[in-house]
Amino acid sequence: MTQPSGSSASWLAANLDGTTLTAWPVTGGTAGPAQVQRLQDRSPASLAAGLRRVRSSGAHPLVLGGSSLVPPQKVPAEPAALHLAAVELEELTVHALPGLSQPAPCGLIQGAAARLRGFLQLNPDWDGVVCLPGGTVTHWVQVSAREAVSFQSALTGQLAAAVMQPLALDAEAGCGSAELAAAAADGIARPELLAARLAALQAEARLGHLPAEDACGRLWGLLLGAELAASRPYWLGQNVALLADAPLQAVYSAALDAQGLPVTVADPQRMTLEGLTRAWAAA
Repeated sequence: MTQPSGSSASWLAANLDGTTLTAWPVTGGTAGPAQVQRLQDRSPASLAAGLRRVRSSGAHPLVLGGSSLVPPQKVPAEPAALHLAAVELEELTVHALPGLSQPAPCGLIQGAAARLRGFLQLNPDWDGVVCLPGGTVTHWVQVSAREAVSFQSALTGQLAAAVMQPLALDAEAGCGSAELAAAAADGIARPELLAARLAALQAEARLGHLPAEDACGRLWGLLLGAELAASRPYWLGQNVALLADAPLQAVYSAALDAQGLPVTVADPQRMTLEGLTRAWAAA
């Protein structure tokens, strides 16, 4: 594998999360502004096209996290020690970072693997749980002695999008914090009523009985309450680190704060770039 050398060395750090490709041109150890591409689908052809669009002029090395180009590593595993593997993607040579997998319950971490790697590189003595919300899937990762011991995932983002779209709700426009906290408590206490509670919420919103901000807060509260009920063995009595982009950082923070949990918040983009940078430096 060709290693960049000297202050003028240039390469491209990229990460795929679902169908969102984020890339940073890096020169002399300094990253430029992030470029974001929305891919048509998760196919190799679509990924190759996206990488060509974000690649700066010249054949700079491409370092990529979040793809399925290389097999994931089974947990328990040390995320900070994940190694890049060179693979060919059409005419491109890609240095891909593996994700993490788990046999039971079956689980796969791809888009958040670089984020987790970067956080544990910067916080090598962290023991507790790392919460990694994404637009499609959220992972709760148990970390001990620098290893990801196990994890549990939830499709909360996908469920939220499915309910919000027909109601024209948008979390970026703001969610009522009081409604969110109350609904989260209800969701934790009665997770089996989630589908019924969502149906009632939908009816109230369509009848105009609920302002959009309150509807958004109740929706996220119900979903996060059910997620927190399912993941209780992970976060109860644990240190929790939250690595989420806006607006997910706000809604997860509100739900966790309502449970009285001490939460360490870290910048997910910085953690992702750190994870890719350290992996390339170690290659």
